[in-house]
Amino acid sequence: MNNLLILTVFCLSFAKLTGQTEKLIFKDLSQDSTSTSIPFYSGLQDYFSFRIPTLIKSGGALIAFAEGRKNSTSDFGDIDLVYRRSIDGGRSWEALKLLFDLDTMAVQNPTPIYVSSENKIVLLFNTTSMSEHDVLNTDYELKDERKAFVTSSKNNGETWEIPREITRQVKKKHWRWHAIGPVHGIELKFGEHKGRLVAPVAISIEKGSKAYCMALVYSDDKGESWHIGAVDENLTDVVRANETTIAELTDGRIYVNTRDQNGGSFKKNRGETFSNDGGQTFSRPIIESDKFPSPIVQSSLLHWGTSEDDEPNMLLFSTPSHADKRLDLVIMFSCNESRSWQPLFKVHEGMSAYSDMVKLDQNTLGVIYETDEYKKIRFRRINMKK
Repeated sequence: MNNLLILTVFCLSFAKLTGQTEKLIFKDLSQDSTSTSIPFYSGLQDYFSFRIPTLIKSGGALIAFAEGRKNSTSDFGDIDLVYRRSIDGGRSWEALKLLFDLDTMAVQNPTPIYVSSENKIVLLFNTTSMSEHDVLNTDYELKDERKAFVTSSKNNGETWEIPREITRQVKKKHWRWHAIGPVHGIELKFGEHKGRLVAPVAISIEKGSKAYCMALVYSDDKGESWHIGAVDENLTDVVRANETTIAELTDGRIYVNTRDQNGGSFKKNRGETFSNDGGQTFSRPIIESDKFPSPIVQSSLLHWGTSEDDEPNMLLFSTPSHADKRLDLVIMFSCNESRSWQPLFKVHEGMSAYSDMVKLDQNTLGVIYETDEYKKIRFRRINMKK
């Protein structure tokens, strides 16, 4: 019996589960090196390191984005936005290409969205001349704020439009920290807002390092213009929302899963909420969650499922699996619209951090993730029917 059929039976049998499994036991794929490749590694084209990987599939091409960090693994410094394409599902990769460079400034947070009606990739990203510490804690002029840009490709990532600045469309002036994604955004498939593009943003709303929050931004014209939607500005709850990942549910709601920057309660390093109106507002405050084994880290959601009878409708969630360390990347799944989560795969054993996922085809999942103390970004193909 293949994995997808087993998951279909499981989802039908356990759709009413609401709690976390007491002991998480994952199918271990971590020792299989035959299904992995390394699109980014220290020293490639003289970059010291690559971080913050994201993925999107467009036509027959798979595009992996990352921050190319010239001189260190630091989150600030001379950082370029780079990418590699694959036309064989991530088994091999074309040469590294530079997408955007601002001399010695930092270009960060690649957040791709696939627009299915136009076979178009929309890519959001940030630039900055200041470190995160300085953005949060020092006074600066508005001209020096973190800025936001958008670009797009209609030929599967072979070429890109000249990036356009959209800072005022997606960032309020009093927001200090502003970090789009970093994970793929989504195009809504259901309900009255079908076709809307939505992306998460980490923000801070006042001076100091304790004011992290998050927001959603959206576009109703295929990425040409953008608007600020739902905003979390609650500094009184236990969740200090930061990097966020989102997925659309089959009823049209958006499920929101966020990194809790301060860790919340012990073993509750994630926060959850929903949007019922296409990302314009949140339907309830963010609550801390104990459903996930995550440390304080960026994670990724993916909605898996089609109209095929033998394919389960479910959410996938990738994360390191130790509450206090970035170790052992795993994938969990939910077949009841995020109410409960079950273990699925152990993807990598050892150091692993930021990740993203993409559906390569009806049978194959692709996962990209940081590993080896940020010296490598690996990609793994997972056959869901084995």
